[in-house]
Amino acid sequence: MSQRQYILVFCLALSLSCSESPDGIGSQICGNGALEAGETCDDGNTIDDDACTAACQIAACGDGVLRGDLGVDEQPLEVCDDGNAEAADGCTDICQLARCGDGRWRQNVEPGELGFEACDDGNIMDDDACLGHCEAARCGDGVLRLDLAIGDSDFEACDDGNELDDDHCLSNCVASSCGDGELGPGEGCDDGNDVDDDDCANCRPASCGDGAVQDGEFCDDGNDDNSDDCLSTCARARCGDGHTRFDVEQCDDGNGEDFDACTNACEPARCGDGLLRLGLELNDDGFEQCDDGNQENGDGCSAVCWHENCGNSRVDVGEECDDGNTEDDDDCSNDCRQNRCGDGRVGGAESCDDGNRSDNDACLSNCQRASCGDGNLFVGVEDCDDANDSDGDDCVGGCRLSRCGDGFVHLGVEACDDRNQENADACRNNCLVARCGDGVRRQDLTPEEPGYEACDDGNLIDTDNCNQNCQVSRCGDGLRNPGEQCDDGDDDDGDDCTSECLNARCGDRHLHRGVEECDDGNRTEDDA
Repeated sequence: MSQRQYILVFCLALSLSCSESPDGIGSQICGNGALEAGETCDDGNTIDDDACTAACQIAACGDGVLRGDLGVDEQPLEVCDDGNAEAADGCTDICQLARCGDGRWRQNVEPGELGFEACDDGNIMDDDACLGHCEAARCGDGVLRLDLAIGDSDFEACDDGNELDDDHCLSNCVASSCGDGELGPGEGCDDGNDVDDDDCANCRPASCGDGAVQDGEFCDDGNDDNSDDCLSTCARARCGDGHTRFDVEQCDDGNGEDFDACTNACEPARCGDGLLRLGLELNDDGFEQCDDGNQENGDGCSAVCWHENCGNSRVDVGEECDDGNTEDDDDCSNDCRQNRCGDGRVGGAESCDDGNRSDNDACLSNCQRASCGDGNLFVGVEDCDDANDSDGDDCVGGCRLSRCGDGFVHLGVEACDDRNQENADACRNNCLVARCGDGVRRQDLTPEEPGYEACDDGNLIDTDNCNQNCQVSRCGDGLRNPGEQCDDGDDDDGDDCTSECLNARCGDRHLHRGVEECDDGNRTEDDA
């Protein structure tokens, strides 16, 4: 065997061995478009980021392959895929980037690092155990918890965000009160008891009111006037003591509540003070939906402290209208713009709006749907449109150009139109009324009916085989036809023209009245 032959044999053996699996069955190839053992899919390609991976397995969140074949609005969209089903890392178990508020408590980030979460309850509420920024609620964070009842652990009666005990809210989030042992607003003393016969009774020093400042008193002006610098409890007047100081404070409700009619600065609540007024109904004076600390329009909170957002039933800066609903097909759109013809949105009395001013498409420039008879030519659909319902002009029903055979008589153009292709009836195929002499024999009548034609040779000559009445020429019809010597229209054999349409003559066997005395049909002169 030559070297060349050896090489050929070797290559043939190699190709045979490569085309068979060890068990003699043809090998399986992922990506051939055929679903084979061990494959859950086979889309005929080796692209790894579509619905069927390059390993011929159905793509799934957690397989470590980021799908790239889906649009933003398509599901199951993957923003990430870290190859695990762990919900508490940077890529959640639904292949979305972890974020505060997704309800999955992220635990792979240390405190102080970006993305750290102390909790995540899946909402943005600040008044429960987990604040909206995923920090655990605590007394002193300045946010009043509303998810607990009196007696529950961690219940807060107040939370002013500080650790002071001389204001209306103590550092343990308990409301300040006389007898709690902490000197609060308006108290001249507080010995932590309710004994009335000691040096401090009802948070007022026993010696208070004698006009002399004794030990334990901050002041003593000897009167019970609570609108001056010294209260009747011998405590110095200050904002929050519950007494309006004359010429100094405009109000003082002594409750430490910053969001009612009197703020903690002892000023009447007003729109623009940066404090959201609570406790009022929609139509109450002073009601606020927002308060951003200014009285400017156009920044999201209006000059009267109402939300500036489309759908609030008020026309705010930058809005053309606001009907307070989410209907996009009425006079006011969902982005608070007046729906107008040509804006591309269907609203109000519009039946369509394609955003253009063309009168030759499906939607007219007046935002009504094109229809036959509107006077506008719908290109590609209508042949014509003359804005009337007459079928006797150039444009007939269905907005089609008038033509012979459409079933409509075109006035001044057609004499008839029977919408058929029968040329031998009352209306010819050229839309002319059938008549004797037009060269077409009518076949829609019986011999007894007026207008019946036995023939029609296209002329009005009476001396041919078809007379001018479209009847077949015959002897006795009164018309001299070819082969006839005469035709007087009768069958009288005694006149000048016999019933055979021959001129009377001696020997024709017919007695010619007034001319012949006899006629025996022969030329013999010596018979009877």
